[in-house]
Amino acid sequence: MVRGWCFIFLLSLISSFARSQSLDINITRGTDLNFTFNTIRQYNNGIILAGATEITVESSAQWDLYVGAQTNVPGRWDLLDSYSSAGTSNVPVSILELRASSPGGTSQQTAFFQLQDNSSPIFLIGSAADDPLTASGIGANAPGDPNSNAFTHRFRIDYKLTPTMGYSAGVYSMTVVFTLAEDL
Repeated sequence: MVRGWCFIFLLSLISSFARSQSLDINITRGTDLNFTFNTIRQYNNGIILAGATEITVESSAQWDLYVGAQTNVPGRWDLLDSYSSAGTSNVPVSILELRASSPGGTSQQTAFFQLQDNSSPIFLIGSAADDPLTASGIGANAPGDPNSNAFTHRFRIDYKLTPTMGYSAGVYSMTVVFTLAEDL
């Protein structure tokens, strides 16, 4: 008998404003995503949603872009409905992997990486430190907008979820938060 799982997550955007600078991040596609697992192969190999989300960045200052998970218990998916008592319902957010790509190859995270709690986010552009201005190439963080700078200010996000068989069947959820902040 195959146990059914459904993972639901919402995407959230946060912009930070400082010193009269303009920062704007938008999701142009893919805000509510669902993963439904019905076969053993899907549990073990995972499901990939390629290009499921597209985000754009507009900024009048140097910027950083990072991503993390927001849940009721940090680092764990929220259990909405349980279908079984077998297995554990303490599902780590790290079973969700992301990959960010831009037409210009500017993301610092070009391979799938495990999602972490929002308290220790993964940087797609920049770092927690003051970064030098990078106008093109990896880590580009120059001011601009997605219309004039489509190669550096537009990102497609792929998701890969691989739960394996050790977790309780049920409906789980989390919010994935993309944060745009001025590079300070």
